[in-house]
Amino acid sequence: MRSLMRRYAIPFVTLWVMACGSSGADRAPAPADSSAASAAVTARSDSGLAPMMSWPDSLGGFLAVANGSTGVALLFRRDTSAAVDGIGVVGFDSVATPAVLRDVRPVPCAARALLRLSDAPGGWTLALDAARAHPLLVDALEDLARADSQRVVVRIQRALNTLPDTGAAMEFRGLPVVVRDVWIVHTPTGPLVVARAARLRNLEATAHEELRFIVLDGDQPRYVARVAGDEESVESWELLAALSIQGRPWLAVAREGVGSMQLEFVALDGVTGRSVWRSDALACVRTTR
Repeated sequence: MRSLMRRYAIPFVTLWVMACGSSGADRAPAPADSSAASAAVTARSDSGLAPMMSWPDSLGGFLAVANGSTGVALLFRRDTSAAVDGIGVVGFDSVATPAVLRDVRPVPCAARALLRLSDAPGGWTLALDAARAHPLLVDALEDLARADSQRVVVRIQRALNTLPDTGAAMEFRGLPVVVRDVWIVHTPTGPLVVARAARLRNLEATAHEELRFIVLDGDQPRYVARVAGDEESVESWELLAALSIQGRPWLAVAREGVGSMQLEFVALDGVTGRSVWRSDALACVRTTR
C-alpha cells in the first residue's frame, strides 16, 4: 500500500488494554441528538443516552482497530464465539489488502480480545471482513498545495462560526476557531472535508476546551459533533478510514478520552450524517501482558 497509509498510522491507540464487557455483541449507548443549526446538520450532544445501537451488519461480523506501536489490534465482534477469517485491512489508501490471522488472545476477556495479523502492510488502521472492505482514498491537509489548504481551513472556520452557540457552548461564544486536523475523503460524487477544530477558553486555574468534529460537503455541514471540558481531559476524534458501504460513505472514527477509546461509524446520506454504530467505552488499564 502506498506511503500515505503508512505515514498516518495512528499512534494514539497505544493506551488501550481493555475492560471486560459482556459476551454478546460489542455495542453501546448512542448519544442523544441535539438541535441542529439547519436541516443540513446532524449535531450531537454527548450529555444524554439513547437506545442501544445494533451491530452494523453491513460491515460483517468483526472490526479491529490497529495499534501501530505494538502490532496488535483491538477486536470488536458481533459474536465472540465466531471465528475471524477473510480479513482485509484498510487505511487512507483506496485499496484493501488481504491479511492472514495469526491469533486472537481473549485478554482480558472474549469481548475485549487482541488480534494479531501476518502479512499485513505497515500503517493499516482498520481491519474488517474483506468482502465488506471498500475503502475510499483519504488525503491530509499537508497533501494539498498551500493555497488550496488555506482555502479549506477558511471554509471550515466559516462553517463552524455560522453554527449557533447554545447551552454549555455559550462560554466559547466569540472565541476563534483553531483547525487542528483535516482529512479530504474522495467519494464518487466529490470530496468531503472532515475536520477537527477547537476553541479554548483560559480560566484562572485551568483551561476549558471545546472540540468539534465536522463533515463538510462543499460549504454545507453534513455532520457536526461537539464535546467540551477541561483541556487535559476532553475527548477527541481521529479518522481511521473511510468506506463505501451500500453506495454511501461511512467514516470510521476513533473517539479517545482519558483512559478510554471508542470506535464509531458515521454514515452520510443525502444532506445529513448520522452515527450508525458506536462501541462501548473501553477503560484502559496498563498491564504487562
